Amino acid sequence: MIKLSRPLGNEKHQARYYLGSCANLKKRFQQHLQGSGSAFTRAAIERGIEFKIVYVWKTSSKQEARQLEIQLKRYKNHAQLLKRVQNAKTNSIQTR
Repeated sequence: MIKLSRPLGNEKHQARYYLGSCANLKKRFQQHLQGSGSAFTRAAIERGIEFKIVYVWKTSSKQEARQLEIQLKRYKNHAQLLKRVQNAKTNSIQTR
């Protein structure tokens, strides 16, 4: 989970978190930092918004990672998801 230093968006909708899955976190984060990652992080870079990784879920396969990403995105409110994870003090969320 990536957190932006300030919200990105307009008056109607603002986002501060990004969720994605990858096989190589270090490489993927470098892509985000260089502007060749997601459209979300490219937009943040264009606006001078800094970002950092605030949480990582580890999975045993790429397929499991993608399923977890989809499950987590269903929360819609990533700030509440992060708070819930931090309160649970866990390194992973169990998939159903």
